[in-house]
Amino acid sequence: MIRLLIVDNERPIVDSLIDLFAREGKPELETYAAYSAAQALEWLGRTKIDIVLSDIRMPGMDGLELQREIVKQWPSCKVVFLTGYDDFEYIQQGMRNGGVDYLLKTESPDEILRAVNKAAEELYETVEAERLVLLAENQMRRAMPLLLNEYMLEMIHGDPESMRRRGERFAEWQVPLEDDGDVMLVIGRVDDWRDELGAADKQLMLFAIRNIAEEFLAKSTRCVSVIWEKSKLMWFIQPLERLTSSESKGRLSRFVHGTIESIQIACKQHLKLGVSFASAVGTAPWTRAPETFHDLKRLLGRGLGSGKELILIDRPGSEHPQPDPGLQTREIRSRLEKVGPMAAFLENGQKESFFAEFSLLMGLSSGRMDREDPLKLEVYYSLVALFLAYLNRWGLHDEIGASLDLGKLSRFESHASWEEAEEYFISIAECLFEQKNVDRHNREDDLIKHIRLYVERNLAGDLSLTRIGEVVGYNPYYLTRLYKQITNEGLTEFIAEARLARAKKLLENNRMIVQDISRAVGFMTEQSFYRFFKKATNLTPQEYRERHADLQNG
Repeated sequence: MIRLLIVDNERPIVDSLIDLFAREGKPELETYAAYSAAQALEWLGRTKIDIVLSDIRMPGMDGLELQREIVKQWPSCKVVFLTGYDDFEYIQQGMRNGGVDYLLKTESPDEILRAVNKAAEELYETVEAERLVLLAENQMRRAMPLLLNEYMLEMIHGDPESMRRRGERFAEWQVPLEDDGDVMLVIGRVDDWRDELGAADKQLMLFAIRNIAEEFLAKSTRCVSVIWEKSKLMWFIQPLERLTSSESKGRLSRFVHGTIESIQIACKQHLKLGVSFASAVGTAPWTRAPETFHDLKRLLGRGLGSGKELILIDRPGSEHPQPDPGLQTREIRSRLEKVGPMAAFLENGQKESFFAEFSLLMGLSSGRMDREDPLKLEVYYSLVALFLAYLNRWGLHDEIGASLDLGKLSRFESHASWEEAEEYFISIAECLFEQKNVDRHNREDDLIKHIRLYVERNLAGDLSLTRIGEVVGYNPYYLTRLYKQITNEGLTEFIAEARLARAKKLLENNRMIVQDISRAVGFMTEQSFYRFFKKATNLTPQEYRERHADLQNG
């Protein structure tokens, strides 16, 4: 999705440009109107804007001052200047400040479209796949700072000594983070690896994802990233300067949340990988980082839709075993390493993958002769720990306990045979998957009802994807994909159908003039309404009204 903000103090110019881009009919382009620099700043404070088409000379704050404010909030935003003055000095200054292009207001519509399309094409050209992968290869040759990675993981898992010594460690390893400042956490996950990628390739791709993220985030923040659980990443983020007000903290949060969208798109375009993200709502003290990390993991595991390419915001609220030379033992130990991925399958609702790994592990263990075999006990209680973790995490003790005796989980001896224990585990897993599926569908149904009710009640108001995202609490880019995934219908198509249905009713009632009906269903100009209605019905609004009247009169 590309978000275009059109800024001009002359309303007819803004309205005609909105109409121009509406005629293009590009579903990936959403346009926003601002009739002053102040309104533009309001939009920039609400959502990530990709391209700004702005007048240069405006009363109050002019276009160049506005551009400086844009760069502060969204450094990657492209600005196209629109002016009625052939003022070379002004244009030069705008280009020095990073403007992409400039146009005179007398330019043809095709030239305006060309300039905006050019800006859209350049949005992700700064992130080149070949260069990123080459950079990742160089990093691998020099080797990752494994100590830092492990140390950050120890801190995030709540190790008190690691947390206490963070100031010393940050100074020693030149970590670009402040040990006494608040920190913001974001976690990411590769949803599906391409089949042709081996272990080394996957590691390379993780480094490339890190580089993409840091390239976007480094424009306005300091960040450190770590890799955990083979396919997951985490970012510790702080502002370049200390935050001194709630407005500054809100700006950091908006920047990070909006930038996640760009990172996800770049990973898909250049690495061909789907990546999901869960982010804290804002910064918090270091001592709360383990708690935040736990909450983000839970949030990412309970995403709606297919559980892929998510963008979620959290809003508040051993000793090494002795080696066994036996082939069967080695196979079991190898399978025990898969309990981690099994947990991920359970978390993501991947039922078939979970039961495939489960059956292999239980099948290998079934041939063990001694009921008291320590390895068999290890397999059993590894699975007990897995199921208990999710029963606790999802709060399902009472619901599942109503149909299954959960007391058996902690008593291996309560099962008459290994096969009986396997059936018991299968029953628990089936209940967990069923409950997750029911919970997901219930939340999806509630979400769709909420969206549709809001649209139907606000046809004359703000129905931008940004506003709808604010109402339901989802990133607008992710929301459009989620809505399509759940309903098999695009959100913009639903809005258009709702507007058409309301327009037909108002025309049939014959109490309002067409101009008022146009405004009542959310069109900025009567011309846009006529074009929309004619395309949908092959009739003009007046023709529709007259045909309905003829039918009523027999």
